[in-house]
Amino acid sequence: MASTTRRNFLALAGATLAGAAVSGCSIIEGAAETSSGSGPSKVDRPLKESRTLVAYFSMPETTDPNNMTEDEQNSTHIVGGEVLGNTQHVAQLIEGRLGADVFRIETAEKLPLDHGTLEDLALEQQEANGRPKLKALVPNLEEYDTVFIGYPIWWYDLPMPVYSFLEQHEFTGKTIVPFSVHGGSRLSGTVENITETLSGSTVISNAFTISRDDMDRAEAEVGDWLGSLG
Repeated sequence: MASTTRRNFLALAGATLAGAAVSGCSIIEGAAETSSGSGPSKVDRPLKESRTLVAYFSMPETTDPNNMTEDEQNSTHIVGGEVLGNTQHVAQLIEGRLGADVFRIETAEKLPLDHGTLEDLALEQQEANGRPKLKALVPNLEEYDTVFIGYPIWWYDLPMPVYSFLEQHEFTGKTIVPFSVHGGSRLSGTVENITETLSGSTVISNAFTISRDDMDRAEAEVGDWLGSLG
């Protein structure tokens, strides 16, 4: 991975969680692509009838909409003058369509906003198979039937804080619906990784992914995707 360029790290990026060397938020590569795993899988119960949570990790590299650097622009999406992480924007769109509850996955220790420092930290954590400590856990996860999990693609995988989140909660029996923001790497095997980690749950293969370059189309694409889930 040592030869991987900063641009490729961005294959990270979602929100935010919306990704930057952290994608979704940013950490991303490049092309515009939306979604999908291996074909439409239906959730066990219609979404409108299930208690739904949208949990997401997003790392916007600034909150200031003025004079952004290219890396800051890659990691964010501006809505009504407010700076959101890319993955965060997608999470809010899902929240609005489904009337779902929302939980933001955050680390106990603040992550650096400087892009180079952030991507180096993300790679270091990945190579060490680290599990960063989280700021908080979902206190009432047992109340939810369906959990959407959103993330940027960082170094062609889930950000390590998302692994912390998956491993520190009990998802047995729940329906898991992944969504991500990328910089060209699409889902990059993350649905399979989530499926392996959460072996006692049903992970929907028809996951959503969108390029950081296509965030202006996110609302329409999220709507189409949710419609395909039933």
